[in-house]
Amino acid sequence: MHAVTRLAIARAANDGDLEAMIEVRMTADPERTPPRLENLRHSLARPHNTFLVAREDEGPVACGFVYTDVPAAHAEAHMVVVPAARGRGIGTAMLAELGALARAAGKAELEGELREHDGTSRAFLERRGYRVVGGERWVSLDLAGVDDAAPEPPPGISIVTRAERPDLTDALFVVAQEGTEDIPGFPGPTTFEQFRSIEIDRPTRRPEYFFIAVESEEPVGYATLDDFGHEAYNGLTAVRRAWRRRGIATALKRTQIAAAKRAGFRRLITGSEERNEAMRTLNAKLGYTPEPRLNTLVLRGPADVRSWRGDDGRRAAD
Repeated sequence: MHAVTRLAIARAANDGDLEAMIEVRMTADPERTPPRLENLRHSLARPHNTFLVAREDEGPVACGFVYTDVPAAHAEAHMVVVPAARGRGIGTAMLAELGALARAAGKAELEGELREHDGTSRAFLERRGYRVVGGERWVSLDLAGVDDAAPEPPPGISIVTRAERPDLTDALFVVAQEGTEDIPGFPGPTTFEQFRSIEIDRPTRRPEYFFIAVESEEPVGYATLDDFGHEAYNGLTAVRRAWRRRGIATALKRTQIAAAKRAGFRRLITGSEERNEAMRTLNAKLGYTPEPRLNTLVLRGPADVRSWRGDDGRRAAD
């Protein structure tokens, strides 16, 4: 535990802590779909993943996480402070705690995202040596006017759900590896643990909305959805390299759209790395429109608090 005046930062350990994290996120970023408690429980159980909650006078004022099982010199991290509590050193204390956890795992840097329009948070991080290394462009599709008829897949390809073909699950790992390795900014191909945790076992990634492209009993592509109630989020769309440019990704996404329409979702939301021109072009072709308020920047910088210096050479302050 780390204390600054009345501030206490501790690791999340139970549903009360996770609900405090949800409260912070909803207060600090009301435009974003709130985290689901079942997803946070699942993430908390992942190895190398630590959640932190900051409370001031017993009330939650900040939260964050650090994930160190990344095939790179940095750890993945995120933090947020409620607007009413900013400017009092809470962000600095949280970032120091996240950095210490990363350094203990042998990681020299932290990498995380923030809203593109959040200039205050960007300046806070840049004063501490963080720099922009990428970004996500977000789009959405209003399902009210779309057709719910299932599309015809390319010749020789059939599309099934993981609910229908759970026996294909392990074979999807190769698809995930090739897909993630080719995403700009992604730190190498996904590991099997990451694949299982995110693509298969995450509670909102339901198998009936997990679509698999199959050729001769071999899975060659897949596309996933996260069920967030009235809205759904597109997850990874991946096609093996040897089967690309045959219309498989388009068929998978059209199948998603039709299924989401039939299921009663109001809209689909998705983000793509800004350099991922192929996916951004496909989403535009399918009718997705920009959601600029959801756009994010990815920043990376030092985990070691001793390297944080302001423009005048003194330690940067919140």
